[in-house]
Amino acid sequence: MRAFLRFFRSALLLSGFALSMRLAPAAVTVVIDPGHGGADLGATDSYVYEKHINLDVARRLERSLTEAGFKAILTRSRDEFISLSERSVIANRQRKAIFVSIHFNSSYKTSAFGIETYYRSAGSERLAKFVQTELVRNCRLPDRGVKTANYAVLRRTKHTCILVEGGFVSNKTDRTAMCDPLYRQIVADSIARALVQYERS
Repeated sequence: MRAFLRFFRSALLLSGFALSMRLAPAAVTVVIDPGHGGADLGATDSYVYEKHINLDVARRLERSLTEAGFKAILTRSRDEFISLSERSVIANRQRKAIFVSIHFNSSYKTSAFGIETYYRSAGSERLAKFVQTELVRNCRLPDRGVKTANYAVLRRTKHTCILVEGGFVSNKTDRTAMCDPLYRQIVADSIARALVQYERS
């Protein structure tokens, strides 16, 4: 475990998050959506509940984005159930925004592991690629690619929107990683860094 922590600590320090995010553009709104919540546990395994991991990463992302000059809005800030339609409604109230839904994956194949990022409309593909690149580079998990999906929150949200799967709760290696606060910080900072790059480009 100590070696595991040192590995991710090195990844965080070497990636230079703080330096890369100083020039974030002002007044860009990001709606952060921690998936599941309340009675909806999301993926579960070995007493690890996806809903808790999602919320922790979302809160960390909120802090990172605020420090970088973005306006960040959470669709939920505590362990409560929010319908899929309401999540999109919250995003669509903004005149202009970016929507990022935070999730962790699950599969009946416990060998499945790694990171993937989903989008629906062509206008969101570029952001998905930025986010996937940063996550894979800094989290050091397999790249499962950028993919299209017809998820409700992506379909109903009118802004640029993506859904991130930061690892598999069903995989022991990924699950061990996501239970470490440092890994969750790296996930959050990777998404934040990608958003800065996206807005600069």
